[in-house]
This record gives sequence, C-alpha cells and structure tokens, in this order.
Amino acid sequence: MRKAKWWLSLALALTLGAAGCGPQLDQSAPAGGSGGSSGGQTSSGGAGAGQSGGGEFNVGLAISLSGGTAKFGEAVKRAAQMAVDEFNEAGGADGKKAKLIVYDDEAKPEKSVEIVQRLIQQDKVVAFVGPANSGNAKAHIKFAQEAGVPEIIPVATGTAITDTYANEEKNYIFRVAPYDRGQVETILKWVVADKKFTKIGLLHDTTGYGQGGKADVEAVLKEQYNMSLTAVESFQVNDTNMEAQLSKMRDAAVEVVIFYGLAPEAAQYLKSRQKLDYYPLTVASWAMGDPTVKELVGDLVNRDVYMVQSFTIDQSESSRAFHEKVVAKFGEDIFPIASAQGYDCMRLILEAVKKAGTDPKAIRDAIENMEGFEGVTAIGEQPFTKENHEALNSSNMFLATYKDGAIVKP
Repeated sequence: MRKAKWWLSLALALTLGAAGCGPQLDQSAPAGGSGGSSGGQTSSGGAGAGQSGGGEFNVGLAISLSGGTAKFGEAVKRAAQMAVDEFNEAGGADGKKAKLIVYDDEAKPEKSVEIVQRLIQQDKVVAFVGPANSGNAKAHIKFAQEAGVPEIIPVATGTAITDTYANEEKNYIFRVAPYDRGQVETILKWVVADKKFTKIGLLHDTTGYGQGGKADVEAVLKEQYNMSLTAVESFQVNDTNMEAQLSKMRDAAVEVVIFYGLAPEAAQYLKSRQKLDYYPLTVASWAMGDPTVKELVGDLVNRDVYMVQSFTIDQSESSRAFHEKVVAKFGEDIFPIASAQGYDCMRLILEAVKKAGTDPKAIRDAIENMEGFEGVTAIGEQPFTKENHEALNSSNMFLATYKDGAIVKP
C-alpha cells in the first residue's frame, strides 16, 4: 500500500511540473478556411501538415476579436484570411505558403503587448497586421520596431503612431487606415473650402479619441483657415442624451456639427437630433460609418450625415468586386471599410514577400518601396515612401454619406 502511494505521488508531481512550464499554446492549425480557435489563438492557411514542398512562413494578426472594437477586428481577420488563401492558391512565393497566426488582444493594451511579443518571439512571424485600438498600438509598437518586424495597422487612427520612429534609420510601422489628422483635414476642406460654412460646432467624447479629435480640429482650423470654432461641446461615453449640447449649438446658430465619437454615442447623437427636430448638417470621423450606428438608429442615418471613408462599395468596379468576393466567402461583409483596409494590409505584406523573400527587414524595405500596388481602398500605387508611412491621407480620403442605409460616395 505504501509503495502504491509513493508511485501515485511521483506521477502527480511530474504532471504538475509539466503544467508549470510556461504558457501552453495550442499550435494545431485547422486546414484552410477561416480557421478554428483555441486559447485566443487561431492559425490557418499555409502548407499545413507539411503538404508543400516549398515550406511555409508565418504572418500574424494581433487585433480585437472581443471587446468594443471586435467588429473591426473580425472584419479585418476575415479579409486577411482571404488574402492569405488567395496567395497560397496562386502558389505562394517560390513555393512557400503563408500561415496566418491570429491572436485576440481583447482591446486591452497589456494583452496587445503580450501577443505581439508572442508573434515575434515564439511564432517568428515575418510581418504582422494590427491593431484596432490606438492605445494598443502605442503600447506595443516598440516591440515590432526593436525586433525589426514590420507591422501594418488596419484600423487604429491615432495621429502620432507612425511618426514614433520616423527619425530612425528604418521605421517598421506602417498604416492603411485614415489617421486622425488626415480625417480632420478632409472634413475641414469640405466644410470650409468647398461648402463655405463659417459657423462650425464640435461635439466630441471625453476619451483620448475625442480629445485628440478636438485638438486636431482646432489646430487645422487655425493653421489652414485662420478660423475658430463657434461652439464646442462634449459628452461622456455611454451618455444617452445629447439634447442639451445640441440646444446650445442651435442657440449659437451653428451651421454644421463636426462629431467626434464612437458608434454607440453617434447613435445617441442622431436620436437627440430627432428628439429636438434639429438637423444640422453633420460631418464625422469614419466611426460614424460603423455598421453599429445603423443597427441602433435605422433610417436616422439617412438625413444629412457625412463621414470620412477610404472605401465604399460603389467607389469603383474593383471595390464592388472585392465586396462581392467577401460576401461569397463569408456570407456577409460585416464592416466593408475594415474588410478592405485589412485586405490591403495583408496583401502589401504578401506582395513584399514575393519581391523580397521572408527576411523581415527585406520585407520592410519592399513595403516602403512598393510600386504598382492595386488596392481595393483608395490607396495609391506607391502607398509609402521613407518619409510617409500613411497609405491614406487627406489627398485620397473622401467624404461619404448614407443613402437608403448604404454608405456611398455622394
């Protein structure tokens, strides 16, 4: 009996010891398709089970698949997967296939830091796409920069992110999303230069996102037009009534309201307009185009609402074809602009691999010097230069509006 207990204790100790050896990641790769998930990580595409004689390489996606920006992340994930599938079906690069490694950052900066380090150190990705949140980008980009692994941002729009390492010999941070300062320049060009409005109000949230938008609006208005805002009002996240702020705008004879906030509050803003029967022309950041807004307020989006975009389904034949391809593959296109930007991000990486191989530093150089790229967003054929790592800027962003519930170019 005593001998049996000794063997049982030894077996238990060995089991516990093995379980304590660092994080246990499920590295199984579902074959093709959109991939399965385990422990917050998914992987798919690539040679899978050694089926390719050319080998494979890993590309990463670190983005929110849960939390407040999950819809952005899911759209980007699907589009990135589609780009990888197309790359592999076309033969890859010199026979090498890509495998997409996906982690959910849960919209949390500390989680974002963890998974980016995991992508770089453990998964050995040659480049990666992400994130959705500016705070997450600010928290983790130093790890990509220090490791010399290129990152292309598909959603996060904080103005300063890509400039953080602009003075370094090699800047590894790129973006295919409408950064905030560029959005503000696009808005004010239309409002002031094109439409000649002079009484401009600003309604913004009190988070870093809204405060940053306020600073950009005031700066661009002063620097480029020598003007100041007629009225400035703010609101808290989760506020459900903005009638008081709108009443002040009306009393100040505001002609156009610039709205800077996220989808739930944008919906409350549109409801407050209806309650007051006051419909000032509204121009907003791209967040107003979040499908959540329409889901919450229905037809209220159709009345005098404009927002910055880099992609609409109707902007070109290629954009419409891309949208139809997404719908055919996934049964829906849950967030068209996020899908398009995610697709262009991953395609830039894969095109760079075709040109330069799988060395991350060579991939960075190939991305920066890419020519002849045909994106589905409004980005140019040469999206980046050494001095500019923003593929979308005020020269190719544009204002769109809702028509019968769909976002279209006016």
